[in-house]
Amino acid sequence: MTITLDVPYAVLKAARDRWDASADELDGAWRRLAKISTVDLSDAVAAAVTAFADPWVDEVKAVARCAQGYADEFVFFRRLLVLVDQAQAERLRALLPWAQRDAVVDEVSWP
Repeated sequence: MTITLDVPYAVLKAARDRWDASADELDGAWRRLAKISTVDLSDAVAAAVTAFADPWVDEVKAVARCAQGYADEFVFFRRLLVLVDQAQAERLRALLPWAQRDAVVDEVSWP
């Protein structure tokens, strides 16, 4: 039995590339935020900046990992999407652009 997701390869590849690019941008964002210097700030302002930045670094880092995980869900072999089961196909469909929200997930049985 094989699971299929009725979406053109170009749409799947574009979605994977967008998630991957988002992960890269978010990775850069948390790294820049983590490097914020408070050297020239007063103690009160430095404490406020640190109190703001530290949780946001953790949050953006987690979102970057999540976006990279989404990109890694799209596994291709010879321009075909490799799907293990219906649950995975439905997870991938949820990661696609809104226009593809109704893409058919189908089980194909071989004789």
